[in-house]
Amino acid sequence: METPIVKLSDEELKTVYEPSEDSYLLIDALEADLKILHTIKPRICLEIGSGSGIVITALAMALKRHNVHFVAIDINPDACKATKRTSLVNSADVDVLQMNLLDCIQIKYTFDIILFNPPYVVTECKEVLDDRLVFKTWAGGKNGRQVMEQVFTTIPEILSDTGLFYLVVIKENDPEYILSAFQKLNMSGEIVRERKIRGEHLYVLRFHKIKEMRS
Repeated sequence: METPIVKLSDEELKTVYEPSEDSYLLIDALEADLKILHTIKPRICLEIGSGSGIVITALAMALKRHNVHFVAIDINPDACKATKRTSLVNSADVDVLQMNLLDCIQIKYTFDIILFNPPYVVTECKEVLDDRLVFKTWAGGKNGRQVMEQVFTTIPEILSDTGLFYLVVIKENDPEYILSAFQKLNMSGEIVRERKIRGEHLYVLRFHKIKEMRS
């Protein structure tokens, strides 16, 4: 997979998450899964909290020969503009919507690939509620899961039956707990990538729906 060109202004860097090790690890996970992604023949892909747009654009570039629709959402208007610009600079076509997490997504069983690199840093709960946009790029609250857990129960409702959900977490988020939480939602998950960097142990988790046996 090609790594998209990303150009953030000094002003945007004050509120938009600059591509970092977690972004590149997610792209690496998608690259390793490209054969799988081609096999499921995705029609519509979604990134929650797209930030600079580097990940959804990388996916759009990799799946360009397929007739796939790409959607990115972010609560931050600056991130929405950055995502759109990143897609255009790299000759990709991504629709960008401003919203908080999945608040306005109502269509069921539609998305074939869902990506989420959430704010995962363990912080005090009040930091998640801080209105400053830069806080929303990293503040994860209690166990670093306070934001990501808001979408967990919705993922099975909007993911297609053959779809895949990719989630970036760190060790402090307790990946095993998250895997078991999704198991209760009838979704099977596994760690597909991990990387230790200074101060963080990053993981990419991949989930799919558990097919029910019909008699």
